[in-house]
Amino acid sequence: MSDINHQTYHTRLEQIQRIAQHHSLQITTITPIAYQELGPCPYNNFIYKLELSQPPSSTSFHTPNDAPNPYTTSPPDGTTTTYILRMSNPLAMGINPHASRIENEIAAMSLARQGLESHRPGLGSLIPKIYTFCSKPTHPDDLPWTLMEYKSGVPLDEFFPPQSETAKKSIIEQVADILAGLRKCPLPSGITYGGLGLSSTDGRIISAQMTTTNGGPWSTYAELLKARLRHELHDADSSPIINGWRSNGIRDRLDSLIDKFSLPGLSDPNTRVLIHGDLTMNNILIDPTTCKLTALIDFDFACIAHPAHEFLVSLQDLGSNVMGPFGEDPTEGRLAQALLSGDFSNDNVPDELWWVGKTFNACLTERGVALPSSIGGMGVLCRWRGLEQCVCPLHLAAEFIVKRMSEEARKGRERGLRGRLWRGWRGWKGSCSWVLVD
Repeated sequence: MSDINHQTYHTRLEQIQRIAQHHSLQITTITPIAYQELGPCPYNNFIYKLELSQPPSSTSFHTPNDAPNPYTTSPPDGTTTTYILRMSNPLAMGINPHASRIENEIAAMSLARQGLESHRPGLGSLIPKIYTFCSKPTHPDDLPWTLMEYKSGVPLDEFFPPQSETAKKSIIEQVADILAGLRKCPLPSGITYGGLGLSSTDGRIISAQMTTTNGGPWSTYAELLKARLRHELHDADSSPIINGWRSNGIRDRLDSLIDKFSLPGLSDPNTRVLIHGDLTMNNILIDPTTCKLTALIDFDFACIAHPAHEFLVSLQDLGSNVMGPFGEDPTEGRLAQALLSGDFSNDNVPDELWWVGKTFNACLTERGVALPSSIGGMGVLCRWRGLEQCVCPLHLAAEFIVKRMSEEARKGRERGLRGRLWRGWRGWKGSCSWVLVD
């Protein structure tokens, strides 16, 4: 365990006091959310619940002379005394240091609110309101931050498991409404693939670098996917075990593969939608009394991509990630096969994840959401995602894991992963992608 997150704890508290002073906030309690002093790796964000002794004044966040900001709002009733403060951690693993994570999240939340509201009036309230933010602090020790609405509720992943099947189906239907709403987000003119930002001249939402992938924006989805693999190779360069795959000619083949990669069979290849990027139960809050969802949070990984992308990077615990769930797959790959084929007729899969995925799939179908089984080229996307996951897996790249491994274990892991890469090579057939085989 390490105190890497706690080393700057008091520095962050000092920043919170400066924020409070600047906005005339009378803070009585600062409570870290989902925080432990010791942990194996850096947090993506530092999150605090702020409780005030009295509501902020009408000019605390916006003076009468301020130009209206379309992405922020004032607290609604003059009685709100609880807020959430999010700070971006620059030491987060796998993050593009050149992306404006605060602007990306604010822009994504604004679009998501509109999309959810258009799908079902009132649904947009699941997206927390933004009261004020700072994407480029001037103080040398300060982190970019956002002050937003506090949403009550408990994480869905904690609440969901013990519920009845009837309650679970109702919850899954509500989550399906969220994904359907995200598909209806109105994208501003000129938005391409990648991240989002705010124009420095007029504040409008624009395309920008992606938070989880170096570079961008890109004109095609294929270019985004190529950049993601390059990002993984860049991370692999710093691994003492993988060493960037520079031995035995593997790196040369990977570089050549990236140069040649294309997606000729992809359905609606120019389609662009808002992708949450981390749409799991942990980022959804629910009222345990009413069983109604109360919030969709954490748009840090949000981006603009093809609709297939959410099924590659999110939805693991909702049984809808075509690469399988987190960790060991209790369905032994049968759920992934069903997602790709659309055939859930197998009644001999007793694990609950199968039922969750089957139910969620049916709910998405009812709402007209494009599913993996209806997206042409999904097989190629799965193989590319498998390659991406294989190039720089956490257990061979993260220092806190590698340093605990013996030299023999390191070599064994590297040989095993190298074997997967070589066995998976099937060459090129026209514009076909690389095939990964376990």
